[in-house]
Amino acid sequence: MTTKLANPHYLPDVCIKVTLINFTVTLEGLEDQLLVEVVKCEQPELEETRNNLIIELSDFKRQLKNSEDKILKFVAEAGKEILENDTLVNDLNSSKVMSTTISERMEESERISYDIARDRENYRGVAIRGSVLYFVIADLANINFMYQYSLEFFLNLFVLRLKNSKKSDVMEERLAILIDDITNSVYTNICRGLFEQDKLMFSFLNTANILRRGSLISVAEWNFFLRGSVTDFRSIPNNVDYIDEVTWHGLLGL
Repeated sequence: MTTKLANPHYLPDVCIKVTLINFTVTLEGLEDQLLVEVVKCEQPELEETRNNLIIELSDFKRQLKNSEDKILKFVAEAGKEILENDTLVNDLNSSKVMSTTISERMEESERISYDIARDRENYRGVAIRGSVLYFVIADLANINFMYQYSLEFFLNLFVLRLKNSKKSDVMEERLAILIDDITNSVYTNICRGLFEQDKLMFSFLNTANILRRGSLISVAEWNFFLRGSVTDFRSIPNNVDYIDEVTWHGLLGL
């Protein structure tokens, strides 16, 4: 069974009989997915090497586990005469050499994986911007139910801008180009389907969420903007001559 409900609730007698799998897109999950697309477009050989290393490491771990199981089996079947069995000793030595070799290769592969991960992080900013923009778009349905945009649509637009944006050999310049191009392109394409009265709200949500993601707007500031303050500011005098008392009280949430 599948449902489009964001937070479905089932009776306890149902939950004990089924396994619930949540395929909802998360901010961090989409960020990692977009990072793969950015690296695949900017440095395809880097992403290919990473995928090959993942397969290679998995194979090394399997070989190492088989080698360890083989050694344990030899020892268990040998009994008390383990040192007198030349064939068994040779098999143990061979398995030990293989395990050592595999362990060394795993360490080398993990070191290379660390270097690749470090290089991939250079493009993290582009993925973060794309993730922020998508969730702003997804929240537009709260403004008007007609504003429905699929993840597939966003991914296609994201990859298209990666391919068609202006190129640069300087990393910092290229990253700035990608972030600006993706931001402007998403805004332009989404605005085509918005009512005029909602475009300013869309601009505000983009700006606010970008600043929040960059820690330029704190959680406390955002909550104050949404809910106001519970503190009574009546004792604070109005020293601003161009704001009347009614407006002043309104600004303070009174």
